Amino acid sequence: MYSVRNFEKLAFWIMAFSFMFLLMAARRPDVIFNAQPWAEDGAVWIKGIYTKGFFNSLFLPQDGYFQTIPRLTYGIALCFGIAKAALVSNVISISLRVFFLMFLLSRRFSFIDIKFRIAAVIYFILMPNVSEGFVNITNVHWYISMYLLSVIIATPPKSFYDKIHDFTVLILCGLSGPFVIFLAPSLIIRRYVENGGIINAIKSIKIFDIVMAFCCIIQIVSILNAGGGSRSPAPLGASLELLSEIITRKLVFGTFFDNTFSILTLSSLFFSKVIFVALVLLIAYSLFTSSWRVSTIALFPIIMLAFALAKPMIDMTQPQWPPILNPGVGERYFFITNFCFFIFILFLINKLKTYKNIVLMLFMALITPALLISFNIPKLADVGYREDILKFQNAPSGESVNIRINPPGWSFDLIKK
Repeated sequence: MYSVRNFEKLAFWIMAFSFMFLLMAARRPDVIFNAQPWAEDGAVWIKGIYTKGFFNSLFLPQDGYFQTIPRLTYGIALCFGIAKAALVSNVISISLRVFFLMFLLSRRFSFIDIKFRIAAVIYFILMPNVSEGFVNITNVHWYISMYLLSVIIATPPKSFYDKIHDFTVLILCGLSGPFVIFLAPSLIIRRYVENGGIINAIKSIKIFDIVMAFCCIIQIVSILNAGGGSRSPAPLGASLELLSEIITRKLVFGTFFDNTFSILTLSSLFFSKVIFVALVLLIAYSLFTSSWRVSTIALFPIIMLAFALAKPMIDMTQPQWPPILNPGVGERYFFITNFCFFIFILFLINKLKTYKNIVLMLFMALITPALLISFNIPKLADVGYREDILKFQNAPSGESVNIRINPPGWSFDLIKK
C-alpha cells in the first residue's frame, strides 16, 4: 500500500509539472518551437562558455556579481550542441519556475489554505507584463529569489530530500545575483522570532544560515570589487511625484493589467499620490501588526525595488526613471513586487473572519479575465539567429561568425573551433 501511495503521489506531481509547464510555454510557443537566446544568453553565456570552457567561466562575475544559474544552464545546454542550446536553456528556465510553484503547493506550505495557494499559482502563470523576462535564463534570478524567499518562510525541512532541496535553492540563488543580500533580513526576522531573540538565534545558528551568510559575503565582495563600473552613469531623474506614478502604474495596476492599459488610463498625478500614500500606510500597518511571514513577504520586495530604482539599467545617457513609466520598460524590476503584492492581497482576504472563501472566488473571477487578456506574449523577432547558427555550423575551424540575437540590435562574434 505504501508503494502504491508513493506512486500515486509521483504521478500527480508529474502531471502537475507537465500541466504548468505546458501552460507557461503556451503563452509564447516560440520558446519551444523557435528558441532564440536573449541578450546575455548569447552575448555572455554562450560565447563565454564556448570560448573559455564551462569550468573556466563558471565562477566569473558578470555586471558586478556572480550569476551561476545562467552559466550552469548554458554549460548543460551546450552539451546538446549550439543549435539546441537556446531550447534546452528555455526548458530549464521554465522548469525552475514550475518547481517553485510545485513547492508552494507542497506540504511545506500546509499552514496556508490550499485554495489561496492555488490562486497564487494561477496568478504566477498568468502574470501580465513579463515579456522582458519570459522565459529566458538571463532573468531567471528574479524568480529564483522568490523561490528562496518561499524556502525561508516554509515549514522547516524534515526529510533528507527536503534539506537537499533547500540548500540547492539557496546555493543557486545565493550565487546568482545580489538578491541573497536583500533576503538576509527575512531570514534574520525568522530566526529572531522562532528563537525568541537575537542572542538565542546566534546560539542556535544553523548550517543553512552559515551558507547564506557566506553567499552574501561572496556577492558583496564581488559588487565592491566591481566598483559600480558596469552600471549606467546616467542621472536618475528621480522625484517623489514620479515615484508615486511608477508605483501606481507598474505595481498596483501593473499587477493585474497590461501596462499599456495603465498608461492610457492613469493620467492623474493626484490619483497616483493617493494610491501611493494609501499603499504605504497599508503595508506599514501590516508590517507591525501581522506575523513574521507577512513582514518578510512585504520587506523583501521593498528592499529589492529600492535598490533597483537606486541603480537601474534603463538608459546609458538619459535620465532613467521617466522611461520606466513606458510599457515594456524595466518590467524585470516588478516581477517580484507584483507577485508579492498579489500575495499581500490574498493575505488581506484571508484575514476576513467570514465569507473569505466567497470573496476569494469573486476576486479571482474578477481578475482572471484581465489576466487572460495578457496571456499571449508576442514572440521574439526573427533576427536571423537560425541562419547565423547554420552558417556557424558550416564554417571552417578558426572562422569568426557574427550571430544575431534578440533583442534586435544584439549580436556576438563566435570563432568556430
